[in-house]
Amino acid sequence: MLRVLCVDDEVHVLSMVADTLRGQGHEVQTAVDGAHALQKIATAEPPYHLLIVDGRMPNLDGWGLILQARTGGYTGRVIVFSAYLDVDERKRYRQLKIDYVIEKPPKAGELVRVVQEIAATVS
Repeated sequence: MLRVLCVDDEVHVLSMVADTLRGQGHEVQTAVDGAHALQKIATAEPPYHLLIVDGRMPNLDGWGLILQARTGGYTGRVIVFSAYLDVDERKRYRQLKIDYVIEKPPKAGELVRVVQEIAATVS
């Protein structure tokens, strides 16, 4: 079981991802923007195993969120779950040591498969 924080400003996407992962047995919390997510990351005990982050959000975008989380000591896994990332954006995310980029809409079962792969490597 992973402790997961899903961050997306699209409430229907956030709900769908959270419900799907809960159905897989994971503990899932949500945040609707990067600023809200940073607060949750800073106070999470124990820390999250995985962040699933949208790239484009108000108040703090995905890149800024991951950068600040990493600077603040977050060492867990990260999936960027976003639509329309160009080559330069993908390169910037890779510099933050993310694990996966999954484009919206995902291929059938892709997000669940990737989360299962991560869960298999986290103790």
